[in-house]
Amino acid sequence: MRRRAFLASLATAGALSAACRRRKRTEAAAPSQSSDAAIASYEIRDWELPTEPPSRPDGERRCVVLVPRGLAPDAKVPLLIALHGMGETTSPRTGAYAWVESYGLDRALARLHHPPLGAADFRGLVTPARLAAINADLAKRPFGGLVIACPYLPRGIGSEVPYDVYGTWLGERLLPKLRAEAPVIATPQATGIDGVSLGGITALRIGLSRADLFGAIGALQPAVLDETSDALADTFAQRLGGRPLRIVTSTEDAFRDPIVALGGKLAARKVPHELFVSEGPHDYVWNQGPGGIEMALWHDRALRAT
Repeated sequence: MRRRAFLASLATAGALSAACRRRKRTEAAAPSQSSDAAIASYEIRDWELPTEPPSRPDGERRCVVLVPRGLAPDAKVPLLIALHGMGETTSPRTGAYAWVESYGLDRALARLHHPPLGAADFRGLVTPARLAAINADLAKRPFGGLVIACPYLPRGIGSEVPYDVYGTWLGERLLPKLRAEAPVIATPQATGIDGVSLGGITALRIGLSRADLFGAIGALQPAVLDETSDALADTFAQRLGGRPLRIVTSTEDAFRDPIVALGGKLAARKVPHELFVSEGPHDYVWNQGPGGIEMALWHDRALRAT
């Protein structure tokens, strides 16, 4: 079993490397700039936590936590674990800050709190129909806000660092600290997991295996492989247990075809899910536009409905 997982991880790494090579280097070189409104809307906390066991070769585990400002003293909000992509596995600091410094999540959150959104908020990667639908949703039901924890994801996830080991660290180290020190609703039903690319497939794997931790599962452009999608669909059928599931790809995503095929396999197995095809490439510009907005808005709705 571990050998199959290792071989699959090698294939995933190869596919991710190919996807990264297709990125426009001008986009990759330009980090997102946080606006004053974003900084005012969310407090950014920087945590360092030990690995389990402490001698593991993947070293320290760092986590950036975005906490809404201005909450009432006794107010609590849902919690989302957001995992980064392979490009930010180079160091714990780079990975933990990926969603803020490279993907602009704090800016996306600020805009969701202050609609209406415009095409520029999606970096131009949105259809008029989708933009209108999101603004209509926000007009009817304002964005409530989330605590979003962005932990470092080791490059060796799924091989040198097995998914179950990382999942145990989330459940025994990170989640207890978040529930003790952040204003979150401390239940699995109000806790979601999501991620982009490498982080997306990791969110699917860990979310499926840990129903005791996560009440909603999402994935953005997950690194799904044709050769493993049948087994993944079978696992969904066995373990999802009625939890909300959403998978997002895009028109120029290198993983679009396998993701769409996975959606068909889930439908054939009668697994309830949402598959959404956004505009744009597998690139930083997509993370800074549709990626963060779609992720945060969906979890705000899904985790408040359970």
